[in-house]
Amino acid sequence: MIKNNFPILYSFRRCPYAMRARLALQSSGIVVEIREIKLQNKPKEFLQSSQKGTVPVLILNSEKVLDESIDIIKWALKTNDPKNWLAEGQLNQIEIDKILITLECDFKKNLDKYKYPNRYKSNNKDFHRDKNLKFLNYLNDLLKKNNALNCPHLSMLDYAILPFIRQFRNVDELWFDALDLIFLKKWLFQFIDSNEFSSIMKKYNLWDPNQTPIYTNFSY
Repeated sequence: MIKNNFPILYSFRRCPYAMRARLALQSSGIVVEIREIKLQNKPKEFLQSSQKGTVPVLILNSEKVLDESIDIIKWALKTNDPKNWLAEGQLNQIEIDKILITLECDFKKNLDKYKYPNRYKSNNKDFHRDKNLKFLNYLNDLLKKNNALNCPHLSMLDYAILPFIRQFRNVDELWFDALDLIFLKKWLFQFIDSNEFSSIMKKYNLWDPNQTPIYTNFSY
């Protein structure tokens, strides 16, 4: 399954979970075989690798499968962490875990109902948009103390959250940009304008099992 000793990454360019996995692999300098897929037409090889059927999925050289983005991030940083994503900061591990749980269990659910209102019955998208303001304000307060959420520099917590804040903004940029969240917006816009973000957003052709494999470490 593994060719030339490189892990295989199944990804979808616009998925925030896949984005944060690609960011971690980029930071670690790990070369992978990138397999860009379309979620509406999932290849059988992808579905065989993970029953969840969601991206990202990373198949390691040992053929162990990581199909949670946080697990991919932790694996990449354990392998190599040259930018010190795992640096200790103002938050302890319990606080970091609580933020990530809030992101997953509250923010992301409201984001989906805001972004895709037609998928939910009796859904008021603005209601779910506004429910996420509490989380945004909390992040903005953290950023008053540092240029990043936990350390003086961007770390694992920032990169785990940034793709979701970007997706939230993309629903209605004018509304988001009018918010009185100066520190949060500066943090987000610096990320969006960065070389590291543009490099992990490079477009690849949809994967075909008959094509020549594409290898990358998402360098910029």
